[in-house]
Amino acid sequence: MSLPFLENIGLTKKEADIYELLLHLGETPVGEIINQSKLKRATVYKVLYSLEKKTLVSHRDIEKKIRFRPESPNQLASLISKRFQNLERAQDTFNTLLPQLASEYILTVEKPVVTTFEGVEGLKKIYEDTLKEGKEIYAVLKTEEADPVLLEWLNHTYVKKRSKAKIPAKVILASGKYVAQYTKRDKKELRTTVVVPSKDFPFRHEIDIYADKVAFINYRKGEALIGIIIKHPSIAQTMRAWFDLAWKGATVQAEQ
Repeated sequence: MSLPFLENIGLTKKEADIYELLLHLGETPVGEIINQSKLKRATVYKVLYSLEKKTLVSHRDIEKKIRFRPESPNQLASLISKRFQNLERAQDTFNTLLPQLASEYILTVEKPVVTTFEGVEGLKKIYEDTLKEGKEIYAVLKTEEADPVLLEWLNHTYVKKRSKAKIPAKVILASGKYVAQYTKRDKKELRTTVVVPSKDFPFRHEIDIYADKVAFINYRKGEALIGIIIKHPSIAQTMRAWFDLAWKGATVQAEQ
């Protein structure tokens, strides 16, 4: 009988071989185990005491000779259970640490990942990526002069999906057409907006900062519709700090 599964539950090959040997021999003097296993004496003792620690064998002295015997195979069930518990704890720890490990990997190994998108359908993919990430969005934009097809999709599809997914947005908005309509829907669309004068801040592109990404989007009517996503945690962190600074300044100005 071969028990190869023993190695899958935490036993070394030598431990598995000697435990299986003892199942055949029963209680046996160490000398006989050495002869049968064809392993060195020191190795056999090391393996036997390791198996004893795992409660798979036990020993006793009879007439100054150490004899080992296998414990019931039911002990294997306990070993398997502990193995599963350890794996579950390792999985939980791994899931907790994975975002940090991934960020450190990107910072030390990977260069920023830059992806380009073109046309209405391409720009839709950028907005859909913000939904996929599911993190709060920090945006700088201007509502007027947007491509009408994209604007229709944003107002009637994207914003509804974002609100339903409970993804909040903080927006620094340049003054102009549609500002009153836009801010009126803030509560419904899970958005906080601060308006700044467009003459002082003539935004020409939308900037979205979310998760570990920054998106630059040109959706102006009559111009090439193009956008890029830069994926890199430190770049996103820097841009988010810049946004926080701008937000504080815009909020103070709006209160004056």
